This record gives sequence, C-alpha cells and structure tokens, in this order.
Amino acid sequence: MSEITKGLSRRSFLTLGGVAALGGAAALAGCAPQASSESKSESAKGDDAAMKTADQTKECDIAVVGAGGAGMWAAVEAVRAGKSVVVIEKGANVGVANGSLAGGPFIVGSKLQQEAGIDFTVEEAFNHIMEYGHWSTNAAAIKAAVEISGETIDQFTSDFGVPTGLRPDNYGAGHASVRANFQADPKDSKTQAKGEARMKPLQEFVESEGGEFLFNTAGKRLIMENGACVGVQCEGEGVIDVKAKQVIVATGGFLGSADMMLEKFGTFVNPLGNILSVGEGIDMVQAAGGQVSTQWGIAGNEFAGSNQKADGLYDRKNAAFTVGIYGTLLVNNQGRRFSNEGKFANLPLALGGAISLVGGKYYAVVDQTYVDGLNAGTDAWTLCGSDAENWRTGMMTLKGKALENVQANFDAAVEEGWAFKADSIEALAEAIDAPDLAKTVETYNAACAAGKDDQFYKPACFLQPVAAGPFYAMQYEPSAWVTIGGIRTNDRLQAIDAEGVAIPGLYVAGADNGTLMSAPYTDYEGYSLMCAYCGGRLAGQYAAAAIDA
Repeated sequence: MSEITKGLSRRSFLTLGGVAALGGAAALAGCAPQASSESKSESAKGDDAAMKTADQTKECDIAVVGAGGAGMWAAVEAVRAGKSVVVIEKGANVGVANGSLAGGPFIVGSKLQQEAGIDFTVEEAFNHIMEYGHWSTNAAAIKAAVEISGETIDQFTSDFGVPTGLRPDNYGAGHASVRANFQADPKDSKTQAKGEARMKPLQEFVESEGGEFLFNTAGKRLIMENGACVGVQCEGEGVIDVKAKQVIVATGGFLGSADMMLEKFGTFVNPLGNILSVGEGIDMVQAAGGQVSTQWGIAGNEFAGSNQKADGLYDRKNAAFTVGIYGTLLVNNQGRRFSNEGKFANLPLALGGAISLVGGKYYAVVDQTYVDGLNAGTDAWTLCGSDAENWRTGMMTLKGKALENVQANFDAAVEEGWAFKADSIEALAEAIDAPDLAKTVETYNAACAAGKDDQFYKPACFLQPVAAGPFYAMQYEPSAWVTIGGIRTNDRLQAIDAEGVAIPGLYVAGADNGTLMSAPYTDYEGYSLMCAYCGGRLAGQYAAAAIDA
C-alpha cells in the first residue's frame, strides 16, 4: 500500500474535489452504531468499515490514534507514566497535523508571561472562556486544561528544546500576550518552528521510552469487548489489530471531509488546515456508542472569505480575496445583507467563521471608487476610517500596509470566475443571480450617507458607499483552520454513551472532542491548539491512571 499521503497539497484537495482527493471521505469515515451482541464494533456504512481479519496484532497499554498535537502529548504523558504506547498516524510523519502547523497555543501562567510581567490568571481566562460559550462546554475539563496550559508551553522548551516566545495580539481581540509562539530563532519572534521541527523532539522522547509509531496507517475501527474499548483496528501495510488497555482517539476533527462539512453546515467550507482529518475518529467513537456534541462550528479564516476557483487561495496573493475583512458590504445569494460586516474585520477567527456559515456562499460588493482607493496605495485602515475602537484588527495588521496590484488582482479574479464586474448594480445582480441586490444597495447607500446603519448597526467607519461604477462582487465561501464539534466526553475526557456513562477504555482529545470548544469559536487566539496540547496531556494522564487503578 502506498503512503496515505506524504505530500497531498491543500491545493490538490480543492482541485480534485476534496473528497476524491482523499480517496473518498465517506470511505474513510469510520463506523456506524455498535452491534450490542458483538464482541467487536461493526459498521453499517459498508464493507470498508466492517471488521476485517488482521494480518498482525500488536499489544500495548495505551493506543493513541493520531499524532497531532493532542495525540503526541497524550503519548508523552503515557510513557512518562511508564506505559507502553503505540501511536497510529495516517500521515507519513509527525509534521503534517494542525498541532505541528498552527501558529501557537493560548496559555496562562507560563514562564514567558511571568518574565514579561503579564498579570493573567487562570480565573480570568476560565471565566472569559465559559462566559463566551455561555457555559455550554465541559467546565471541569476546560479548567483542567487551562491550568496546565502555561507549563505545557514551558515544557516544549525545557524538556524538548523547542524555542518559544510570546505572540502579539494579531487579531485585535483585546487579549494581549496570551498566546505562545514557536520560534525557529529564539531571538526573532517572526520566525516559526513548524512541522517536524516542532513535533519530532516529542516523537524522539516517546520512542526513547519504548513507544512505537505506525505511520501511513489509519485507525479504522474500535475493537469493543463487553462494552469496553480494547483496541483499534488499523489499515496501512495490511490490517493491524492494536490491542490496548486504554485507547485515546485524537484524529483532528473533520476539516478534510467535504461531505461532513456540507452535512453539518449546509455549505462547502474551504479547509485551511490538515485535510487528512476526515471525521473517522468521531465516527469510530460514535460506532462504539459514544454521543456526539450539540455544537458544530469552525474557527474561521482571518481574511474572511475564500473560493475554490481562486488562484493563490493559500498564499493570499489576490487583493480581491481579502476585501471581506475590511467591513465591505456583504450579501447572501439573494443579494440581502446578513450581518454586521464589521465583525469580520474585528473578530475574524471567532465571529467571522460563525457569520460566514450563516451566509454560506456570499458576496463582497464594492464600487470602482473603493478599488481605486486601494489601488492608489491607500491602506485599508486609512481608507475605512482609522477607527481604533471599532477596528482593532485593522490597526494591528493593516495600518500602513498597502495592497499591491489591486486593479490587476480584481481583474484576474473576474477572469478566474469567482468575481463579477458590471457597469450597473442591476447588471451585477443579474450576473450573480441576486434579485434583491439593487434594493439592498439603495438602502445601504442611504445608511452610508446618514453615517448610521439602522439594520445591523455596523460601525460608521465601514460605511463605504457602493455608488460609482463599474461594480464588483467577490464570491466567497467559508473557510476554516479547524472544526468544532465531535464526541461528548466527561470531565476526564472519557467518551460517554447515550446515558451519559463513560465507555470503559475510551478517551477523546483534540478536535475530535466535542466538549472543550464552543461554537462560535472563542476569541482567545490559539484556543483550539491549547485544547489539543493540554487535552492530549490530560487524556494521557487519565488513561495511565486508569490502568493503575
């Protein structure tokens, strides 16, 4: 069997149609409900998900499915506790998951913060997280994760030699210095240690303690006996049964499953993170009787929109691709507004992701005056009013940074088929099949003239009229760094069944865990990565303790 992927690019995922690029997300997506009378879980999704005869069997104390941020830290804690570990990873190495590629985790109480004189407490962080999510998440589990967030980032440096520093408040959420940065150069905060540079030291430690890694190997089915999880059936170089006393599922959510995204959100979502994660971990646990969460969402893209047709989707070359974050007029497929567009500009990761799901496939509408302003070298911060109170993100990331080749970029977007240009609003409405656009623009322009938006109370700095033709409409699709939603767990990260009872031997961490992150995504930068690292640590500790109990 060939490597599941060593180099499947994000671009090829989109080019090949997402699911097909992965060899079929539905085929990889695990199992259906457990047959109660069987000793092993079986699936109703077809032969691919049904239990197979193993070519070999391995035994260990703890099996970890996924070598991302959660899985790696779970393995670290398991071997620290003296347990034998097998880590099962679909990718070719430990440098392909979001945990190795994301910017840095949210932290509290780290040595970095203490040395910088930052007064930020667990109580402050915990209360904010819980209030933001209206106490819809597992409070005890979140508290435990937040409490160890600082020491976890400290250990990256002290125990594994990965340099760290503090990241600035890039998104203007008002939470300064709450996020760590992995620095390739300890003296340069702009450098990034990603991929194996970040995670290989953890792998080497696990291996030095006797742990084993199975790369290019996908966990497919949980092995169940008398209602307890006793292992994982995997497929890589043949079929492998990994028998274990405890199993930790940490496969990274479902960012790579176009089908699952469409099912949960009703729209295509462009993946910006690890597309190897296609929801199979969630499905495996559900097949074993685990409950799924009630909250599903995304941590959105900080530049608001994306489109499969766009050249430069991931390197962000096209200026037309970024205007959605500048508070421009946004309309749905009927040509009607659906939000306070300023929220995209101020809290793009947190609220921008959630709002984009409301719009589905939506449009940013601007006129030639707006394009000319950007094309002339006026930075968006200045063009839109330089309002620090209502546009902190602009102040942090756009002030003094003019876009290049704006007109050419807009024209290229039109050629690529994801932007539309017309001499009149009526013609533009016809081009995008949005019958209410003309009326929306009329009402919006009146609000711009009055300096007050009575519909959604958009800050005045973003009230730029759409009045001078030609006119442009950029078609955006939601995009995401990570998915929110998965398996419900108790406070010890054990998967729970329909009665709320823990399933023996089964833990869930990272993006597969549906009780640590709320939808909308919290406005602390790096929160999902904190949940991965710290949730993985806790799951490893809990699983080891269960063996010793």
